[in-house]
Amino acid sequence: MSESKHTPGPWFTTRPHLTTYVEARLRPGVLQEVASCGPTEIPEQSEANARLIAAAPELLQACTEVITAIDGRVHSSAALAAIDRCKEALTKAETQS
Repeated sequence: MSESKHTPGPWFTTRPHLTTYVEARLRPGVLQEVASCGPTEIPEQSEANARLIAAAPELLQACTEVITAIDGRVHSSAALAAIDRCKEALTKAETQS
């Protein structure tokens, strides 16, 4: 896997008004806005979207660790399909569109 180019995690959410923001603390006193979500007709939707985005660095790392730990060691079709989906998601996260 290539070196990550995204803003390092952890990421967290804030909602000062109608928009929910995903941010990262680069160092004490320095925040990086990663994404903004909303406002939508359903406030819970923008908050849920922001939480999913905020979890991305941990999900990326977990997928990578699972693939490393079990790729080539499992043989069930369901497990192989899950590994392929993880690999596709990693490729999507790392590839420019």
